[in-house]
Amino acid sequence: MSVSHIKPATKSLKNSNAPFHIVLCKPELISNYHSDQVISAINYGSADAADPNSLAIELEQLSPDSLCELWIARDKLTSGREGDIKFRKNNELLFGKISLDENSFDNLEDCSNYAYSSILNFIHKKEFPNIIRMWNYFPKITKNENTIERYQSFCIGRYNGFKHIAEFERQLPAATAIGTQKGRFTVYFLATTKAGVQVENPRQISAYHYPEQYSPKSPSFARATLKHWPSTTQFFISGTASIVGHETLHEENVLIQLEEILKNIEALVETVRDTHQQPIRDITGLSLMKVYIRHPEHFTMIKEALSQRIGKNVSVIYLQGDICRANLLLEIEAYAELGTEN
Repeated sequence: MSVSHIKPATKSLKNSNAPFHIVLCKPELISNYHSDQVISAINYGSADAADPNSLAIELEQLSPDSLCELWIARDKLTSGREGDIKFRKNNELLFGKISLDENSFDNLEDCSNYAYSSILNFIHKKEFPNIIRMWNYFPKITKNENTIERYQSFCIGRYNGFKHIAEFERQLPAATAIGTQKGRFTVYFLATTKAGVQVENPRQISAYHYPEQYSPKSPSFARATLKHWPSTTQFFISGTASIVGHETLHEENVLIQLEEILKNIEALVETVRDTHQQPIRDITGLSLMKVYIRHPEHFTMIKEALSQRIGKNVSVIYLQGDICRANLLLEIEAYAELGTEN
């Protein structure tokens, strides 16, 4: 899949089965789309602050070609802001983002709790009560503060936001949490009127059942989410690392960690294929991957090894980011549209 060949939205999406697409493209191609169909243009490393639909994430791109992650809706969108949340919506979906200055809070736990409480109150007010996918980015994710890692503080705050929902573990969305070197605490999310389907990985303990050694409150996310629409299904795979059961494997070898990650992703693909009867044979049927790499010197070897495994039909963006455990060297998330046989 060439990321540079993208048709204007008026031609490519009006008759689409999916209510939106996620693609990678060169930033100059965003102008091909009508602004009222751009859900968000997610830029890594830089963004046009004057563009109200742009979202900047402080992660360096490792590929030589600068790419933008572009969310495009089939139907027109309206925009708004309520409190700290900016959003775009139509009758089928609600995309929101919240970006906070941690210095306005006593600690990261309070910041995280505020963000999640705000988001959950907001989606219910807007009558889009089902979160399908979430992304979390904040600085220095594995740094110790007040005897606890920042990721653990984030998990406590997130848990406290979710805990007021009855049986909330059964409703948790797919998610990613990655550490930046600087910048604000940023969360963006996709919510819908009807719930998606949680998918767990048979090779891993569900994150929300992790033992307390990883955090006083377990990470609150699902391994993947399937979202069924009338004529298609979208498949969101959470940030996935070299973890089997609940333990990190292959601490010192980035390529073997990559292989373990791909086994985990393959297990999720097999589950949606065999248990949920979705038309995807293997990981080559995925549409997009985001690869987060802790050490930039590992980029070339990871790209070469991954390219051999996934072929040419999966779009990939490579980003430098810190993973939630200090012994993890990379993490991969993925997305697919499953409307037709792959």
